[in-house]
Amino acid sequence: MFPVTCVPAPARQWRRVASVLGELDLTPPPPVELAARLQGLSLFNGEVYAMDRLFARPDLRLDCRLGSYFASMNTCESIELELLEQLPALAGRAPADFARFDRRLERRNAVGPLTPAIGVATLTVCGDEILLGRLAPKAMPHRAGQWHVVPSGMFAPPYSIEDTVSVELREELGVELDPSRLYFSGVATNLLNLRPEICTLLVLDKPEEFLLSDEFLPGLTRIPLATETELIQTLGLHAGNISPAGAAALFLGLRLLRRLRP
Repeated sequence: MFPVTCVPAPARQWRRVASVLGELDLTPPPPVELAARLQGLSLFNGEVYAMDRLFARPDLRLDCRLGSYFASMNTCESIELELLEQLPALAGRAPADFARFDRRLERRNAVGPLTPAIGVATLTVCGDEILLGRLAPKAMPHRAGQWHVVPSGMFAPPYSIEDTVSVELREELGVELDPSRLYFSGVATNLLNLRPEICTLLVLDKPEEFLLSDEFLPGLTRIPLATETELIQTLGLHAGNISPAGAAALFLGLRLLRRLRP
């Protein structure tokens, strides 16, 4: 139902959030110009970490390298935009129809290095509620209005997931992180743009007051805890109204929560 693959974290890594980080290649990334289609969006070409290799055994681990936000936009995000632009032209279900469609995806089929910038998405649970927000039309307008977990953001220096979640939690919800309440739930890959997402779970014992940032549309949504099937039905979730990373963090987080609260 959702264009994303998920690899759940093994139990021995749940409390060891940093254990997902493997080797880091510090070779400076080459400079990249922002594509014409992305100009005028007031984007900042910040340094990010990109996936080099993903290992599922013996532990779930990402080897990373340095990258830039523009490099990710010009490679991974651009192949997602190309795919979405071509979808309306797809007609029929015969193999020949899909073959013609695939040949139109020049960027996805091109041979060249991608910069799969890593995201960090956190499912926040407050007592018996989960928090979801709707994305604002900022850097990626085609995702505007989609559900997403809060907080979330790019994995950028320093090389620490805990620091990344702490910054995003402060910026997006106005609260400080208690590291003892943060768990590693798994790694997902967005099949639309081939970017990985480190998924975490933040468990708060009681409801708090939050200040939602302008990364999201006004109105943080608190939803009673339920099964995945119930949430899909209640929110009418489908591939078009929840971001792939949001779906991954939501379902991986709920899976882990069931094991923490049997």
